[in-house]
Amino acid sequence: MAEQLTLFKVRDLRKKDQFKIDDAYLNGYARVCGIDATAVYNSLCRHAEFQTQKAFPSQQKIAYEHKISVRTVRRGLKKLIDYKIVIAEQIREKGKFRSYLYTLLNKSEWKKITEGQNRPMVDGGTKTDSRFTAYGVGPTKDNKEQRITNIKDNTELATPSVAGKEINDLIEKFKEVNPSYQRLFRNKTQRSALERMVKSHGQEKIEKILEIIPKMNGKQYAPVITTPIQLEEKLGLLIAFINKERNKSKMVIEI
Repeated sequence: MAEQLTLFKVRDLRKKDQFKIDDAYLNGYARVCGIDATAVYNSLCRHAEFQTQKAFPSQQKIAYEHKISVRTVRRGLKKLIDYKIVIAEQIREKGKFRSYLYTLLNKSEWKKITEGQNRPMVDGGTKTDSRFTAYGVGPTKDNKEQRITNIKDNTELATPSVAGKEINDLIEKFKEVNPSYQRLFRNKTQRSALERMVKSHGQEKIEKILEIIPKMNGKQYAPVITTPIQLEEKLGLLIAFINKERNKSKMVIEI
């Protein structure tokens, strides 16, 4: 056995590149909610912000991650909402629908399941709660056919090559320079700017630059940066200023 263990590596849980799912979900709810809901729940757990447990991947992104249809994602969301594992709310800007925000609830909030139960029962099992239609997961017909409501799918908040969690981590670094940084999480334009910079320069380099910004903002003639858009627009000026400061004061600044 000792010789076999040297042939491969096991997961290193000390690294922050894993996400967690409650044991209670796989110990009963997965069988009740089904594979569609389990796939969706995996994605929501993956993209959830650590402290608030809020996530906002688009339905298209979840579908892409599991190679399933948006219709399947909606069926999975309905199950999770039925059992109060997840709640969803519409995000609107200027009165227009823009996206959904999902909150992962503590297992103490989940709807109880009974032995042998196969599907969520609402209103005595005769109707589906009408509030679920607001999230594009619609009511069922004859307990078989999924009726999709006529709403516009929320647009992508992150391209497939840049995961939402990584973008959230980068936005978190604006906390020191922007008191309203939390608004950046839901702003597609700001998120897209970060995605482009990560694609062009890499996650690690952008992280280093964001760590330098609080020090640079206080210096005379330095470009002031408080949002991802400003960083993208002034990145060249910032790097030039950093190099100038480094040469002038022999500062050790790695970018």
